[in-house]
Amino acid sequence: MTRGVMVRTGRPSDIDFVVALLPSFVDFGLPPWREAELLIPRFRDALSSAFSCADGLSTVLVAESRHEQPLGFIHLEVVQDISGDVRGHVADLAVVESARGTGVGRALMEAGEAWARRRDLGYLSLEVWSTNHAALAFYEHLGYGVDSLNLIRQLD
Repeated sequence: MTRGVMVRTGRPSDIDFVVALLPSFVDFGLPPWREAELLIPRFRDALSSAFSCADGLSTVLVAESRHEQPLGFIHLEVVQDISGDVRGHVADLAVVESARGTGVGRALMEAGEAWARRRDLGYLSLEVWSTNHAALAFYEHLGYGVDSLNLIRQLD
C-alpha cells in the first residue's frame, strides 16, 4: 500500500472505469501517423478480454483509495520475446488525472512487479509512445531503461 492506495484484482464491474480512462492513452499527442480514433477501440477490446482471461497470462489490477474510489489500473500480460525469454509486460497503465503524481502509478507498477515475481518472471517490460514525455520520465524514475527502439517512417 502506498499513501492510502490499495491495489486489487480488477472485476467486471471495473470495465466502465477502465474504458473511461482510455482517452488518456492518446491525450498527450500521438506521432502524426497514428490516429487516436482507431486506437481507442483496440485498447478497449484488449482490456475487455483481459477481464475475462482465466489462464493467468493476463490480468487487470485496479488502484483505489481507502474509500474504494478507483484511481487507476494496470493491465499485465505474460509475453515471450524474440529471444524466447518469457517476461511480464505492462500492456496498459492509466491513472485518473486528479491522482497523478500522488503515488498511484508507483503503487500500480509495484503491484505489477509483484505479479511478475509470483510467476517467476525475471523481467517486466512496457512500451511507451515517444511523444509521452511524462510517462517516459516516470518509468525512467522507476529504473526502467531502453531495451530496444522501434523506429518508423511513414511512406508516401
